[in-house]
Amino acid sequence: MRAREVCVTGYGLVAPTVLDGDSLFRRICENRSCVRSHPLFEELGFPNTAAGYLDDEQWLHMFDAYDGDPVVPPRQCVLATYVARQALGHAGLTANAFGESCSGLFLGANKYCANVQDLDRLGMCLNDDCLDLDRLLGQQPDIEPVFSRRVDQQTFQLAAELGISDHISTHSDACAAGTVAIGSAYRAIERGEIDLALCGAVELMANELPYYMFGSLGALCQQSELPPERQSRPFMRDRSGFVLSEGAAFLVLESREHAERRGAHVLGRVLGYANHCEAEKMTASSKDGSKYARCMEEAIEDAGLLPHAVQHVNTHGTSTQVNDSCEALALKRVFGEQLDAITLTANKSAVGHSLAGSGAIEAVLSLISLRDGVLLPTLNYCPDGAQFPELKFLTEPRRQSVNVVLSNSFGFGGINSSIVLGRA
Repeated sequence: MRAREVCVTGYGLVAPTVLDGDSLFRRICENRSCVRSHPLFEELGFPNTAAGYLDDEQWLHMFDAYDGDPVVPPRQCVLATYVARQALGHAGLTANAFGESCSGLFLGANKYCANVQDLDRLGMCLNDDCLDLDRLLGQQPDIEPVFSRRVDQQTFQLAAELGISDHISTHSDACAAGTVAIGSAYRAIERGEIDLALCGAVELMANELPYYMFGSLGALCQQSELPPERQSRPFMRDRSGFVLSEGAAFLVLESREHAERRGAHVLGRVLGYANHCEAEKMTASSKDGSKYARCMEEAIEDAGLLPHAVQHVNTHGTSTQVNDSCEALALKRVFGEQLDAITLTANKSAVGHSLAGSGAIEAVLSLISLRDGVLLPTLNYCPDGAQFPELKFLTEPRRQSVNVVLSNSFGFGGINSSIVLGRA
């Protein structure tokens, strides 16, 4: 028996420089990057200051819209609440709709790292090399609480605000977390466990400790001589690493029956999903692309489709040497000669790599492409300098109606996820 049809009825998004998904889509169509020189990285004297970061103006707007606890809330909760309300409004839902239906909340998020201010506060509370915990916890309440950045903090808060109790989960699956969260929500609705879900990811790691961590792995862009907006160069021969970014995106998913019952406008559909842990290496996949290919093939099979049904692929495309090569080889394995008829894009060229948030952001952009019949360009891409010039990455937006998009997320630690999205 075929499982239930899963529809997308709303989305919300905040990314560097923009406060909604349609603004981000337009910005990329105009070949405008969201990557800039980060003032914090400049202040700290980092050799490369490029990042996609949420700026003070964006935070001011989100805090002004926040009407929760009067005590200063953790930033990830403010961001999650803002994007969730945007998604609900887009779907024509009120917050109490989740409490009135069998519903779920599926959020991707990785660790929240200490920053310079946190370390300074800890330093002031050291006594003979021991931490005076009472003193640390007793600091003034206008400062963000020390233990407020739990990875599931925003999940807990949103579940309480929306009255969700049937299914609540936080997914910390590295760079695939956003796609895993959406795929998990899709599975729960498909199987009849719930009727309504809010899913996506929140990530705030464009700060100093993640910079040190990913820099030590050699994963960050090494081309500091390039302007920030030109450093993310997916699938180019001279690529040298990703640009750290942050942001959030949520989707509202519903069973077809639930959406029709309330007269919802359907924006698109989730057709299939696959997730694999390959355990090849912490920072690399199988060199022949076979593990990535298996993930894509199983997502397409789960959708009940053959590879030739896919017309457009939103690649993971981080701009690291190994990841892009593995993904290119995987695309060739999956689609073979049919690859010549498939267009591709790499959104991280414009947004940077927001880790957990990237898959959710790319899912929103893919849905807008399906809805509007416009395919996004890949910034900083030129076939003449590409390692795989036979792949049809767009360099300008293209007006083209497509029915099926495959979106890939391949995370550190070998967590691979692919999701198949379709037109309404």
